[in-house]
Amino acid sequence: MALGSCLYSEPYVFAQTDQTTSKLQAANTAIEQAFNAVLDAEKAGANVTALLAQLNTAAGILAQAENSYRAGDNTTAAAQADSVLPIAQQVTASAQDAKQTALVVGQNAFWSTIAFTVIGAFVFVLALFLVWRRFKRSYIKSLSEAKPEVNSQ
Repeated sequence: MALGSCLYSEPYVFAQTDQTTSKLQAANTAIEQAFNAVLDAEKAGANVTALLAQLNTAAGILAQAENSYRAGDNTTAAAQADSVLPIAQQVTASAQDAKQTALVVGQNAFWSTIAFTVIGAFVFVLALFLVWRRFKRSYIKSLSEAKPEVNSQ
């Protein structure tokens, strides 16, 4: 009977180990996806300071889970790996939102820069035209008021 109980518990240990390993791999994949999403958001110009803090928290919990797994505490490792998933998913979603917001803000800034450049160039050319016109009038007026000089020889 003792031999039967040992043989019966052995597949449970392997199944628990495989389950813990798959949970750790899923958590590691979620952290990697969250990191890539934060990196993309940062490249788009978003402020990712808070997201990096959450990502570091999740990575710390994942490191603790891997340490627990290596120490043989599969239950704690699985629980810690499960707690990483919601954090990583939240970071991924927030990073994607931040990226979209940064892209919209950047696009709006680009178009407003183009608009102000065109308006500024138009105002500059108009000002130059008005100044040229005023000088032209004053020059023509000064020419018309001038007395002709006659040289008699």
